[in-house]
Amino acid sequence: MSERIKKVNELIKHLAADGIREADVGGFVTVKFVETARDMKHADVWISIFGRNEKEVLDEIEAEKPIIQRAVNRKIKAKYAPVLSFKIDHSGEHAQRIEKLLKNAGSES
Repeated sequence: MSERIKKVNELIKHLAADGIREADVGGFVTVKFVETARDMKHADVWISIFGRNEKEVLDEIEAEKPIIQRAVNRKIKAKYAPVLSFKIDHSGEHAQRIEKLLKNAGSES
């Protein structure tokens, strides 16, 4: 991954978080990381949600996506401002499950 894309990912991460806050989406939403396409036309924004149903919050974010997208578009000074897609990051849950399995396997020995 190029240094430019890394910087764009970090910028979008902060701008998307600000946009979500501005849109006043319910629940506790954290922007975990962003994956921007090399051509800068698309960016996947990976989020984690705590305290509410994930699907409901994701639906709210999709409904408020124009507000969030505008927050990003205002600050990105490039030929293209990436179109955002929001996805739920389940890596924390997977890590907990693996840790539990390893703990249980260790206690069986």
